[in-house]
Amino acid sequence: MLSRWQQLSLRDQTLLIVLGAVLVLYLLYQMLWRPLATANERLRVQNAAAAQSLANVTQLAAQYRELQHNSGKNQSQGQNLAQVVDQTVAANELHMSRFQPGSNGDVQVRLDNAPFDQVVRWLHQLESTHGVSIKEMSVAPGGGSGLVNISVRLYRS
Repeated sequence: MLSRWQQLSLRDQTLLIVLGAVLVLYLLYQMLWRPLATANERLRVQNAAAAQSLANVTQLAAQYRELQHNSGKNQSQGQNLAQVVDQTVAANELHMSRFQPGSNGDVQVRLDNAPFDQVVRWLHQLESTHGVSIKEMSVAPGGGSGLVNISVRLYRS
């Protein structure tokens, strides 16, 4: 092969060296640079789609919080906290053993031997539907299985 190379003219040898260099550069481009550029572009598109999804989720979360905040106020509009508590206690088939209004608009409610599941449902309803929050709460076992004694201080948020 060396003898064949030496038989070529200087011009042909130069052209073959240049052609070989161009071929090596082309192969490097095809094997290394092009796949990396393609992967980079694909990741840019995925990143843009994820950013758009995040923006949509953020907007929907803000709308959800606003609707939740407004629905809690609208459902019990015109009722004071005592009326809301009295109405929801009766609706959940619970019985108050003590009700004490506070000086800053909060109320303290005591339920004795109340079914735990109904108490949790009642508290969830107060918070999600009527915009009432728990300030303080203490829970102790009641007189039977599944029964609790609960004292809770509620306020309107």
